Amino acid sequence: MKCFLLYGLISLVLTFFLQGSGPDSGPEQNSKVEWGIYEMLTRRYSWEERLDQATKDFGASPQFVLFFRDLNPRRSFPTDQVKSAHARNMTPIVSLEISEWGRGNDDSSYLEGVAEGKFDVFFRQWAKDAKANGLPLILRFGFEMNGDWFAWGSQPETFVIAWRRTYNLFKEVGADNVQWMFSPNVLWDKRTEKKDFYNYYPGAAYVDLIGLDGYNFGDHHDKWHRWQTYEEVFERTIRASLKFNKPIYLSEIGCADDKRKPAWIRDFLDKISKDDRLKGFIYFNHFNPRKREPNWRVDSDPETLKIFRDWAVKNEAKVE
Repeated sequence: MKCFLLYGLISLVLTFFLQGSGPDSGPEQNSKVEWGIYEMLTRRYSWEERLDQATKDFGASPQFVLFFRDLNPRRSFPTDQVKSAHARNMTPIVSLEISEWGRGNDDSSYLEGVAEGKFDVFFRQWAKDAKANGLPLILRFGFEMNGDWFAWGSQPETFVIAWRRTYNLFKEVGADNVQWMFSPNVLWDKRTEKKDFYNYYPGAAYVDLIGLDGYNFGDHHDKWHRWQTYEEVFERTIRASLKFNKPIYLSEIGCADDKRKPAWIRDFLDKISKDDRLKGFIYFNHFNPRKREPNWRVDSDPETLKIFRDWAVKNEAKVE
C-alpha cells in the first residue's frame, strides 16, 4: 500500500510539471524573447509619453522601439529619439525610407541617387551624428525592398549598390554603434527565395541582422489577402533566412482585428517563445484608418491585450 501511494504521488508531481498550470496559463517559453513595438514618431514629448504608456499597457518594458525616417535633409539624424529610447532601456530601430515623404511611391530616382553618390553628404552627416551620439541603434535601410509598393522596391542590383555604398560611408566615419538590419518582406504567392529574396542581399560583410516583415491581413483587407496562420505568413521565409547565418528577428508583425485575433496572438507568442531560430520580434502596434489598413493594435480587444500582457510580464521575469 505504501508503495502504491508513493507511486501515485510521484505520478501527480510529474503530471503537474509536464502539463503546467493548465490551458489558461498562457504561452510557455523556453527562454527570454527580445521584443519591441512600433511607435509612430511625432512631436518629441508626445512620443516619449506614448513609450511610457506602452510600458504601462504591456506591464513590461519592450527592448526595442521602431520608428521611420526619410531622406528629407531637414529631418536630421534622430539624436533626441535615440537618447529617449535608451533612457527607457529600449534600443531604437530606425527604418529608413529611401525617398522623401509626400513625394509618392513611384520615384525610383532616390535609390538610384543613393547608388550614384548623390546622397553621400546626407549619409555622412548621419554617420557622424550617430557616432557622436554613441548609443547603439539598428538601421533598417530600405526595408521591404523585395516588394513593389515602395519607390525603392523591385530593383535588386541598384539596391545592393546603394546599401554597400551607404554602409561603407558609416564605416569610414567610424559609426560602429550602428547595426545594419536587412529587412525584406516575407515571401508570398509564387515568389521564390532565389528570384525574389536572395538577390537583394548585400552580402555577409555588410549585414549584422536579418529582419522579416509579415502580417496576417485577414479576409477583408483586399482581394489579394486572406486570413493566414502565423506559419503561413512566416515559416517559408524563416527557413530561407537561415542561409544567411545571422540573428533573425520578425521586424514587423501584426494581426488584423478579428474574433480569431486572440487565438492568433496566443499561437504566435507560443511559437516564437519556443523557436530557437528567432531572436525576437517587433509588434506593429498601430492603427491608421486613413490608410485603410487593418487595426494591428494589441489593445484592439481586451482579450488580445490580456494575452499579450500576460506573456510580456512572464517574459520579463525569465532568467537568461
